[in-house]
Amino acid sequence: MISKGNNEGSMASDQTYTIGHVSRICGISIQTLRYYDKLGLICPSRTDPFTQYRYYSNMDILLIKIVQDLKGYRFSLEEISNILKQKGIEGLTEALKGKKQEILAEIERLQATAASMERRLEQLDSLRGLNKKLGYGGLLIDLKQMADRTVAFERRRAECSMEASIVRFTQLFDKLEANELTAQGPIMCIYHENLLTFNRMDSDIEVCIPLLSEVPDHPFVRTLPKGAYITATYSGPPNENSCKNVYRHLLEWMDRHGYAESGPAIEQYVIDLSQMRDPSEFIVELQIPVHPVLTL
Repeated sequence: MISKGNNEGSMASDQTYTIGHVSRICGISIQTLRYYDKLGLICPSRTDPFTQYRYYSNMDILLIKIVQDLKGYRFSLEEISNILKQKGIEGLTEALKGKKQEILAEIERLQATAASMERRLEQLDSLRGLNKKLGYGGLLIDLKQMADRTVAFERRRAECSMEASIVRFTQLFDKLEANELTAQGPIMCIYHENLLTFNRMDSDIEVCIPLLSEVPDHPFVRTLPKGAYITATYSGPPNENSCKNVYRHLLEWMDRHGYAESGPAIEQYVIDLSQMRDPSEFIVELQIPVHPVLTL
């Protein structure tokens, strides 16, 4: 029996089908069938030399079904083409085993990504609560024992501004990528200047990006020493006024409790522009290494 297609004429003989008919049988678009033909993946058994109408056989339809099945297993068209060329069950078995391992590895990566996102959500919830507790301009002062911290760093005299810092951090992140190093934790600036008197247009500022602890030696990698740090966490954009104001509060705290500075101040951006567009929602922690003052 001869069927008629709506797109490229009717069947030329028994068991051949027009492209329109195949499209309906297989649930595939005519454009896709033409694309498969162009690639040499599934070619019609016959093409009319005068009308250029394509005619497909029962075997062609079977191959189209196989392609659809393999696409469901996430094989690329190139991979499918190689499988079809091999013919035989052994090649298909090996291809399926290999694709299964790829998918299992992808599932593992996605699970790790989902777990990381969950940790980030928990952190943001915690920091949102901290932000509300602090309020704009509020301070949370604490004496902490810090462990050694491995950081990538770049230190030079430069302008101290958000725009200038973004450029420097971007360059440092590029260096990490080029050396296959992984960042871990909030970025920070270290002030090798007196915070109350330094010139923001020309300052000795070190930008730092925390790294995973196990990293090879690099000239731009160093360790921030462990020890006691007096810290002040506050909400709002870090600027000259906020920085000096927080630093004064920490000096007063050290004076009252018998501590003295033992190193440069560190400004760590717990929540910054990479996570919040509104600077008023930034959370910054100023950290100063300290030691007890001996009294006679």
